[in-house]
Amino acid sequence: MRKLFWRLHSVAGLLAGLGLVVVGLTGSVLVFHEELDALFRPAQTRVQVSGPRLPLETLVARVEREAPGRAVVGWDLKPHDPGAADGVFVMPFGTRDWQYLTIDPYTGRLLCQPQDYRATFKGWLLELHKELFLKDAGVLITGLLGAALCFLGLSGLYLYRRFWKTLFRLRLKASFRMISGDFHRLVGVWSTGFNLLLGFTGAYWNLGNVVEYLKKPHAVASDEVLFYNKLFPADLPIQEMLTRAEREIPGFETHYVSLPWAPGGPFTLWGKKADAAWIRSPHGSQVAFDSSDAHLLSTNDITRAGWWQQTVDTFKPLHFGNFGGIPSKIFWSLGGLTPAMLCLSGMSIWWQRRKLSIRKAAE
Repeated sequence: MRKLFWRLHSVAGLLAGLGLVVVGLTGSVLVFHEELDALFRPAQTRVQVSGPRLPLETLVARVEREAPGRAVVGWDLKPHDPGAADGVFVMPFGTRDWQYLTIDPYTGRLLCQPQDYRATFKGWLLELHKELFLKDAGVLITGLLGAALCFLGLSGLYLYRRFWKTLFRLRLKASFRMISGDFHRLVGVWSTGFNLLLGFTGAYWNLGNVVEYLKKPHAVASDEVLFYNKLFPADLPIQEMLTRAEREIPGFETHYVSLPWAPGGPFTLWGKKADAAWIRSPHGSQVAFDSSDAHLLSTNDITRAGWWQQTVDTFKPLHFGNFGGIPSKIFWSLGGLTPAMLCLSGMSIWWQRRKLSIRKAAE
C-alpha cells in the first residue's frame, strides 16, 4: 500500500506541479493587492478625507455623466478604510464588457478612466489565479489543482506518518538527494494544514461552478440579456437603501452594491454585521431592493443560516488571509509559496531517483 501511495503521490505532484506553482505564486501576490495598488497607483486608489461622503446616488450620477454610454453595475465600498477610493464597475450599453474605474467619494472626482477590469493589476492576477487565462476550462483545471493539493497533503502525511521523529531534521551536509528529501518533508509536514485549507476552498468554489454550469447547459443566463438604457430611475434613493439595510439586519455594514445589469434586476447590498467575528466573510449577508421603487425584496442574514452555509461563509477570509491585517497577510503570502517549494523539491527527488534507477539498470 505504501508503495502505491508513493507512486500516486509522485504522479500527482508531477502532473499538478507547474499549475500549483502558478496558482500559489499569484495567490501570494494577490494577498497584498491593496497595498501594492497604494504603493504604485496612489493617485488612483487613495484619497484625502475632506468631509462627509457624497450620497451614493450623487456618485452614481457623476460616473454616468463623466463616463457616458455606460451603466454602473457594481460599487465597491471600503467602510473600514476612509482613505480608500471607491471602486466602480461599469458596463458599456449593448455589451457584457466589465470595466473598472475609481472615484473620490468625498468630491465625486473620477480618479481614472474606465478600463477593462482584466487589464488592472488585480484583475489580471485574479484571472490567472482562478482560470489560468483559459476561461471555463481553466476554472475546471484550477479546481482539479485544488483537489490535487488536498490529495498531496493527505498522501504526504500517510507517507511521512512518523514525521514527529524527524520533524526538525535537515541534513545540510548530506547528499543533494537527502537534502531535497529532508526539505520536501519539512515543508510538506509544516504546511499540510494550510495547503488542505487552500486546496479545499479553491476546489469547492471552482468545481462547484463547473457543476452548476453543467446542471444548466441550455439555460439563458441573465448576463446574455443586453440592454441599452439605464435600468432604474435617476431619483432612486440608493443611499437610503444602505441605511434601511442596517435596520433590516441590525449592524449591517455594506461592502458591495450590485446594481441591476439586466432588465428588472434588483439592487443587492452585500456585507456583514459590523461586530461580526473575524472569520466572517465581508459579503456573507445580503439585502435586496426593487430597482423601480426601492421597496424591500429580501434579506439574508448569514448568522441565521444553517451550519453548512455559515461554514462556507468562512471560506473567503480563510482562503485570502485578509482578516488580521498585515500579520495574517504575511503568513498567508508565505504559505502560498509552499506549493512552489514542494514542487521544486519533489521534482529534484524524482530526478535523483530516476538517475539512480538508470544507473542501477546499466550495471
